[in-house]
Amino acid sequence: MSVPRGNGQNGGHFYSNVTQPVEIECNFVVDSTNGNGLGQRSLKSNGYIQSVFLHTTATPAAGSPNPAAGFALVRFNNNFNKYLGGFSGFVSPVTGSALTATVNHSPFIITSLGTATLAQWQAVGFPAGFTPAVGASFVATATATIGGSATVKAPGVSGIASLEVIGDSNATISNSSVAANGGAQVLVQFLTGAGAVAAPADGSVVGMAFLFDGSSVTIDGL
Repeated sequence: MSVPRGNGQNGGHFYSNVTQPVEIECNFVVDSTNGNGLGQRSLKSNGYIQSVFLHTTATPAAGSPNPAAGFALVRFNNNFNKYLGGFSGFVSPVTGSALTATVNHSPFIITSLGTATLAQWQAVGFPAGFTPAVGASFVATATATIGGSATVKAPGVSGIASLEVIGDSNATISNSSVAANGGAQVLVQFLTGAGAVAAPADGSVVGMAFLFDGSSVTIDGL
């Protein structure tokens, strides 16, 4: 029997050698053809990021430089004192046609629930204790039709292994006119495993986190 564990003695606290560490997190869906002209959609940042501009084949949105494929310009709603670092993560898109059956041992992503029952989903490998939902992934344990017109798709690949910041971000994190132009800007590039610049595949979900120093107080250089 498994026993849930707490989040540790330090739950709810974050300690740092920086006076005022500020972590800004976001995610979005890469969509180079979207009519919003941003090259992405469904940006989530709790309002801390004004825009993320990726390459678009549609008419670029106002203010977008429409960066070349493989680059992204992130514009924040705040100014900061120093750029300290960040990290990224990628969720693969789906690929191929919608399937009504699974193949044993293969991974799948739910694309339509149809009228399939919980029992039908579990019969093809959806794990017990969870509720089937569009976007949920699982490993099939049977080669069988799901039933209820439910569909799945195979996972694709984002094509991206890492993300790099371009230039000295400390030079563009304090805008003199936040109201008119927005706050800090950070330019990044997406890299394949071979180190080539490339755009994430459409439908990929990109997650980014940026760590800044929000204080003007400097101790030992930070």
